[in-house]
Amino acid sequence: MKRFLHLALLLFVLAGFAKAQGPQSTANWFGYILPPSPAASKYVTFTMQDLGSVSIASDEIPHVTTATFADGYVWSVNDVYGFCLYRWRFDAANNRIEDPELMVEDVPYFNDMAYNPADGLIYVITGGHLKSFNPATPNNLQDHGVIENDGFNLAIDMDGNAYIISTYGNFCSLDLSNAQMTVISPIDLPLKMSFDMLTGELFGVYMGNLYQINPNTGAYTSLGTLHAGGSTYDPTCLFMTYGSNPTEFTVGDLNYRVNDDQVSVTVTGHVNGYNATGELIIPESVRYGGKNYAVTTIGEVAFLYCFYLTNLSLPNSVTTIEASAFAYCQGFTGDLVIPNSVTTVGYGAFQICPGFDGDLIIGSGVTEIGDYAFNSCDGMKGTLHIPSNVQSLGGNSFGYCAFSGIVVDPENPTYDSRNDCNAIIETSTNELLTGCKNTVIPNTVTAIGVNAFKGITGMTSIEIPNSVVSIRDNAFAFCFDLTGDLVIPNSVETIGESAFFQCEGLDGKLVIGESVTYIGDMAFRKCSHIAETVSLAPTPPTLANDLGGMVFAEYGIPVLTVPCGCVEAYRNSNWYDPYGLNGFNEIIEDCSSVAEAGNMDITVYPNPTHGKVTIEAEGIQGIRIFNMLGEIVFEGSVDDEVFEYDFSQQKAGMYFIKVETAKGIETRKVTVR
Repeated sequence: MKRFLHLALLLFVLAGFAKAQGPQSTANWFGYILPPSPAASKYVTFTMQDLGSVSIASDEIPHVTTATFADGYVWSVNDVYGFCLYRWRFDAANNRIEDPELMVEDVPYFNDMAYNPADGLIYVITGGHLKSFNPATPNNLQDHGVIENDGFNLAIDMDGNAYIISTYGNFCSLDLSNAQMTVISPIDLPLKMSFDMLTGELFGVYMGNLYQINPNTGAYTSLGTLHAGGSTYDPTCLFMTYGSNPTEFTVGDLNYRVNDDQVSVTVTGHVNGYNATGELIIPESVRYGGKNYAVTTIGEVAFLYCFYLTNLSLPNSVTTIEASAFAYCQGFTGDLVIPNSVTTVGYGAFQICPGFDGDLIIGSGVTEIGDYAFNSCDGMKGTLHIPSNVQSLGGNSFGYCAFSGIVVDPENPTYDSRNDCNAIIETSTNELLTGCKNTVIPNTVTAIGVNAFKGITGMTSIEIPNSVVSIRDNAFAFCFDLTGDLVIPNSVETIGESAFFQCEGLDGKLVIGESVTYIGDMAFRKCSHIAETVSLAPTPPTLANDLGGMVFAEYGIPVLTVPCGCVEAYRNSNWYDPYGLNGFNEIIEDCSSVAEAGNMDITVYPNPTHGKVTIEAEGIQGIRIFNMLGEIVFEGSVDDEVFEYDFSQQKAGMYFIKVETAKGIETRKVTVR
């Protein structure tokens, strides 16, 4: 089933990549209309999707010789009383050009002007020369050289590639550094040209008709006439805006989505989708449409299933790595460095990236690590360092890994690795959340957390201390390398679902402590080499459900040893399965091991007794007494070193006294006559 789910997810992702390859332009296209067009001088706007929806963007403006869009403004040269350079505010909400600002009062005649997003300069053709100016200093023109045969109708794409139509009717490429033209092909229309910065396509306009131009060949195709309300519009210059901002764009090999703050972007994927190859370098910022955007987020499933990427470099601008951003990128190698700028690593962000074979370095700014974030990165075998700011750690974040050690920064207020235990412990609850193959569980730990050791490789044995009360779901599931005996101490009360599922290497004795009251579904399923099983609990612990919850399905030898006098109770429970398929078909008692278990100094006398019994031990905290049927006949808290109980009201027979002290829990038996 998992295989089919992965296939379905892969198809979904591939569909997403395909969609990303052909974004629809959401640009606002503008042209300047001269008299005797339908009204006076004005700017008009239209979209590529509907050439018959021309509308007025601004009117009653002076004559414009050329215009372009840069840094959120329309820049134009207007000739009322000489040529002046203006900057017009673009009102994206209303699709209007308004509030002109005079930038340079006297400029020469510009044949054409175009903005270059690659270097942030506006290039102009004037007096047979190619010149440029920075929008921040528009009165400072820099000369790049003489344009041979002059030229007009200039267009520059997102990467700084320039194209021009010469006065001799040739479509040419233009080197912006030295003004040298290279003829591509003759062209018979003097098209006013501009690139669509969202799609990378080149368009031109002439005599009211819009054309798409192939910049590689100069070939052009008519797209239709600009019109509205029966009127045809003939722009004498053409440029585009992006609305308030582009929503999506591509720069180089990466696709981006603009975030709500309009100043940062999310990386959404690679232009080649899952076929992307080679080194993946995420930039710190990206420039598009004349604006710099900080790269702050790696998007959900952005590089999912990009098997062939080999190296990863993340910038110190990224704050969030979303769910499954790099999942299944199995070709990554070397160290995995999470920059200090990152605060959140999402669900499964690097799940199943086994090729990383160096260190996992988690930046100091990380506060949250999601479920399965680094699951199955089993190539990383060094020491895992958890920085001081991590406050939220998801389940199975490091499952199926092979770390040799774990160190939590001593300044971390939420987690610790006390006693050099090579584990992550939640300080406030004393729950061990994540371990590794060299973990030594401290005797202050009260719970082994969900997925704490799930799939950990190289761990051959584990000693659970007598402080642990709960072993949670999947705590040791798929720990294939565990061997020998497994002892569940007397302090443990609950064992969660699939806690030791498929620990096939265990080949010795399983001892279940006397305090266990509940064992979850499939807790020991597929522990197929267990040679001997002992339960010290006088009352059979509840097994998941009435059918036994497959706790002992596909298990080892189906013979169970129980405390003296408890055989009947176990045979009448779902521990017993006459076929030995999901339980034990042979249950025997041991009347010596229970009485002698443990090494605490506990004295019970007189034994046998006809009535009162005295129990002496250092620091008694609680007493529970069971009859041979596993029924509790007494339970109470004690704060003393001596406790007395009167059996005179009880039936004759064997009883079990469970004594809880600061050192742990042990059981003694007493005979009542």
